[in-house]
Amino acid sequence: MGQYSRGWVLDIGGADFYLSARKRKIPYDKWFSLDVSPDRLPNINDGRFLALCGDGCRLPLPRDRFDTVLNIQVLEHVFEPLAMIKEIGRVLKPGGHALFLIPQTSTSHAIPNYYCNFSIYWIKRALDAAGLRMVEHQALGGVWTSMASHLVYFFFQSLRWPGLSDRQENRRGFLFYPLWPFMALYALISIPLCLFFGLGDLTEEPNHHLIVVTKP
Repeated sequence: MGQYSRGWVLDIGGADFYLSARKRKIPYDKWFSLDVSPDRLPNINDGRFLALCGDGCRLPLPRDRFDTVLNIQVLEHVFEPLAMIKEIGRVLKPGGHALFLIPQTSTSHAIPNYYCNFSIYWIKRALDAAGLRMVEHQALGGVWTSMASHLVYFFFQSLRWPGLSDRQENRRGFLFYPLWPFMALYALISIPLCLFFGLGDLTEEPNHHLIVVTKP
């Protein structure tokens, strides 16, 4: 990230990520952290930091204003993801960079504020629609690591972990409970095997897409 960060940085939905960026000495002049919920915005006493409450799909910000925009694992929680990408294109300066971390095989999380995953083909179409040009793409994980991730989340979801399960929407069949010990045993055996196979993984089903774009 450091090679692309400069000037005025807008972090959409990043909550207190600013603290990590400052600790890692990421370069910037002024950092704006925006979230739709004021409860998620950090209270940081720093003259170069500003917390903004607003909708990332309808940014209350002027055109061509920011040198860098961050959108890290946010799109899956937005009902209008294309609108958010277009807004990022609007506020980004020509020659600036936007960084996205976008899931393709994520399990349901942050329920009920979870809507969808994205393929690289949707991402490319969305960037074209927003007038943005991709300069870097890295597929993180693949088929086997995605399976390992889902098997890990199986335990949390089966135990109704908050934000990962919904009693109204995710009901259990009558065979779930007698079969659960066998499911758990299978998952425990399979997780390390999947991680091992992940060393030579396919990228057709990556966990996430790390995307860097610029505005021509």
